[in-house]
Amino acid sequence: MSRRNLGVRALLLFVGLPVFFALIYLLPQHRHLGLNLGAVAVTVVGALETERLLAAKGAPRLRALAVSSGLIPAAAYLEVLGLQVPGFGGASWVQIAAAALLSVALLGLLRATRREDLPPLVHQASASFLVVLYPALFVSFIVRISGLPQATLALFFFFALNFGNDILAYLFGTFLGGRTRLGYPISPNKSIVGFAAGLAGSIGVALLFRRLFPGFFPVSFATAAVFGLAVGVLTVAGDLVESALKRSAEVKDSGGVIPGRGGVLDSIDSWLLSAPLFYFVFRGISGYIGG
Repeated sequence: MSRRNLGVRALLLFVGLPVFFALIYLLPQHRHLGLNLGAVAVTVVGALETERLLAAKGAPRLRALAVSSGLIPAAAYLEVLGLQVPGFGGASWVQIAAAALLSVALLGLLRATRREDLPPLVHQASASFLVVLYPALFVSFIVRISGLPQATLALFFFFALNFGNDILAYLFGTFLGGRTRLGYPISPNKSIVGFAAGLAGSIGVALLFRRLFPGFFPVSFATAAVFGLAVGVLTVAGDLVESALKRSAEVKDSGGVIPGRGGVLDSIDSWLLSAPLFYFVFRGISGYIGG
């Protein structure tokens, strides 16, 4: 990686971390409304990038569906606010939003009016489902984290786990990982050194939070280490999933929204798979403490 690219990443980190700090610590009003509005915006842009990746491989254009996917994290925010769905037998807002969007995607298949329109329908259906759910469904779990007890600390912990992994993996992989590159077709530059450093970063953050906030994270140090390891593995996996999509579409970046970094998906991919695990673990912890 060139020194210029390293400088760009350092600049983005210098700018990005204060923004995250402000959203999490200085603007917690209305269950972190500012952060959650950002989550909806990120979802829409990320879905549009996913739609473009699929279009590059011949999928139909699905821009309206991509924009509509922002309804899923918006629905999760309604749940965070404690708003109940009237008259739907206990269904959640996210379930309703996802079911509605997937139904629209399936109904779109009925536009086929000629026999030759039929063969691409399976491809269209799979592309539509991916545009609706990626990244929307996973971002909705980040929104749900803002509804946990001590939400500000929970959000800070979640992002610290991911940033700790990403920063150490990048630095160690760039400067020390040259001889340990795996040659993995999905991401040829990934190295054993970078992978191990990223996992160590997530584990270290988990142990630090266990040490500093034992009431918030009331588990043994061994359990904290396992949790950090699990989040670290999913952080790397999330990055690799997006890399697989890009390489399949034969593009370098998912978009050009962030100079020197690429698209929105290039920046949030590592958060996506780890968010559900983090949410369910801490929902269980809060239930245990509350019980």
